[in-house]
Amino acid sequence: MSAAPTTGAWPTIRTRCRVALTIALLAVVASLGVPSHSSAGQAPKGFFGVHPLSLQSGDFPAMAGADVGLIRTAFAYRQAQPAFDPSLGDWEYDWTRFDGVVRGAAEHGIDVLPVVLGTASTHQGATPLDSAAARSAWKDYLAALVARYGPGGDFWSLPDVPADRPITDWQLWNEPNSFNNWAKPNAKKYGKLLALSAKTIHAADPKADVVSAGVISQPVNRKAEDGDVYLKKMLKSKSAAKAADAIAIHPYTGTVKQVRKQIKLTRKVLDKAKLKKTPIWVTEIGWGEGRSSNPLIVPAAKQRKNLRNAFKMTLKERRELKIAKVVWYQWRDTFDSVCGWCSTSGLLRENGNEKPLLDEFAAIARR
Repeated sequence: MSAAPTTGAWPTIRTRCRVALTIALLAVVASLGVPSHSSAGQAPKGFFGVHPLSLQSGDFPAMAGADVGLIRTAFAYRQAQPAFDPSLGDWEYDWTRFDGVVRGAAEHGIDVLPVVLGTASTHQGATPLDSAAARSAWKDYLAALVARYGPGGDFWSLPDVPADRPITDWQLWNEPNSFNNWAKPNAKKYGKLLALSAKTIHAADPKADVVSAGVISQPVNRKAEDGDVYLKKMLKSKSAAKAADAIAIHPYTGTVKQVRKQIKLTRKVLDKAKLKKTPIWVTEIGWGEGRSSNPLIVPAAKQRKNLRNAFKMTLKERRELKIAKVVWYQWRDTFDSVCGWCSTSGLLRENGNEKPLLDEFAAIARR
């Protein structure tokens, strides 16, 4: 076959045809409501994740099928609290629950973001800073977690464990500006915990990334400090500012426009604190399904629209605002004694049936 001519009418005709075809394809995309590459961009691998309150074996393949890149879940101290093992003559942690999560995720190519929190104390509101013994137990726990699940960790040498997918990101505590998670919210004290924890984790794995607790941008309890105010106080400490490799927020609000505003406000706080390169992780975002005066409870169609528009927005703004991760809360409808709207925020019904919301997630998360 002869080469196409390089002069004359043919290149012009071919160019016109390509332009016409491109316009036609864009028209089809627009009619289907699918974002073009230029409008929202392509989701980087692992950019979108979910937070499950509970996990079943069938959840892992379903997550993989929806291109969930990250599972964020609690690794609470009391769930692995050490007990004395007479056969070993030593204290041993109970890794049963965490092993199941890490194994299931690894088998399906999904990363895990542990939210490390809690103490041995049964006192509500207890923190690892309450005493020298509490601080010591906390540091031991962090080091043990990295030794178990980090690069070269004991877990990866167990029989039938899939190829190494070590945990390299660790989130420290959850919503410390909320009275539900820190009895007397104090940005300075949380900054101390963050610095202490980061030092321990980086000693065990110098390449690990420490993610700050997800700070609620606009707490429901008006006595609690707004996220930007809390972060400003926390980052006044040089040790706290240097501790986190990423700053996490939970920009819960009624509209996607307001979500964007809260993320931009966080970026402004970080830039002013000379943390221009520090990424933002949105480790919780979501809306419940229903009809209510609560702006976080919306009809099903609006819930799908909010997810779609919020995800598109974060993709569009991710480079400018340095957004590195976005986690939908939650995976499956589950009763939550603290959060009323959360019980209907899942991508699945409580019985495991998929919602149309899952298709919205997958359509944007799919690379």
